[in-house]
Amino acid sequence: MSERRLITDRIGPFLSSICRIHHSSFITHHLAVLAVLLLPGGAFAGRSAGSTALIIGRLPVGVRPIALSGAYAAVAGEPSAVYWNPAGLARVDRTRVAVQHTEQGEQVRMENILYAQPVPGGGTVAGAISYLNMPPIKQTLEDEAGNYAGTGPDLPSYEFKGAAGFGQDLRKLGTIPFLGPLWNRGLAGASLNVLGESIAGERSYSVSVDAGYIFEAPVDGLSMGVVARQIGVPVRNRLLPMTGQAGFGQELGPWLMTADFLTAADDALRGRAGLEWRYDGTGYRFIMRGGLQHSFSSEVLAPYSGGLSVEFTPVGAVQMLVEYAFVPVAGLQAMHAASVEIGL
Repeated sequence: MSERRLITDRIGPFLSSICRIHHSSFITHHLAVLAVLLLPGGAFAGRSAGSTALIIGRLPVGVRPIALSGAYAAVAGEPSAVYWNPAGLARVDRTRVAVQHTEQGEQVRMENILYAQPVPGGGTVAGAISYLNMPPIKQTLEDEAGNYAGTGPDLPSYEFKGAAGFGQDLRKLGTIPFLGPLWNRGLAGASLNVLGESIAGERSYSVSVDAGYIFEAPVDGLSMGVVARQIGVPVRNRLLPMTGQAGFGQELGPWLMTADFLTAADDALRGRAGLEWRYDGTGYRFIMRGGLQHSFSSEVLAPYSGGLSVEFTPVGAVQMLVEYAFVPVAGLQAMHAASVEIGL
C-alpha cells in the first residue's frame, strides 16, 4: 500500500513550523489567527515568528489587561496577575473568584477560571486553569505521488495551562536597610505553570516559571513593574514563548495611564499604552478602558482595544465585577472577552 501523509489546504502563512506529522506540516486557519491576534504582540512577524511551542503560554487572560492592550506589568492587581505579573497578587484585598470566556470567530474558544486568596503576612496565593478549544483538523490524505487519496477522521486540537502563584508585599516582612525603598515599597511574586497541548493527536507538555516585581513609588499613584514570563523547558527543540515586559502606571484622579515595553523569544520590541477612566456612583463603579500597541519591527493587525466594566455590591459585603473587552482585527473577525468576578 502506498504511504500516505497528512496535508491541509489552510496552512497559516507563517506557522508551518509549529507541528509536523508524517513529515508534513499543518495548522488550521483558526490557530494561525490565534497566534497572530492573541499573542502579546497582537500580530507579529518578527524573530522566527511561530517558532515557539505551546502558544497558550502567551494567550491573554484577564479582560482588563486585554482592554489595555496588555500594558499591565505595573498595574496588575486581580487574580489574572498570576499570568501577567505575580507580584500584583499582593494587591488582592479579599478572596476573589473569576471566570472568563474569550472567543475569536465561530470555533475558537478559551475558558479560564481564576482564584486568589490573601493570607496572613501580606501575601496572596492564587491559582488558574485555562483551556483553549480549537476547531478539529480535517485530514486530507495523499499518496506518494501527491494524488488525492480521500479524507480521514477529524483530529481534535486543544491546549491547556494551569498556574499556581504567590505575591508578597515586602514591607510586611520587615525592613532590610541596604535595600531601602526597593524593599519597603516593593511587591514581589512568582508562579509555576504547567502547559500542554494536543494537536492532531500529537501531545506536548512543559513547565515554566514567571517572576515579577512592582515598585510603588513615593509619588502618589505611580508604580513601576517588571516581569519575566514562561521561563521553562523547551518542547521538541522549540523554546517556550519566553517574554520580558516592563512598564509604569500613573493614577491621576479618576484616570489611570499605563505604558509598557515588551520583548519575547519570537518577537521584537514593541510598545503598549493603556488609558482607564473611572466613575464612582452610589453603590457602583463604572470604568471605560482603551489601549494601543505599536511594533518597531512588524505590522500589527490589532493595534487598538477597548472595554468597560461595572462593579457593584449585590449583597452585604460581596463585590461583583462584570467586564468586557473588544479587539478589532484588520481583515479578520474581532476578538471578544467577557468575565464575571466575585469578591468575598
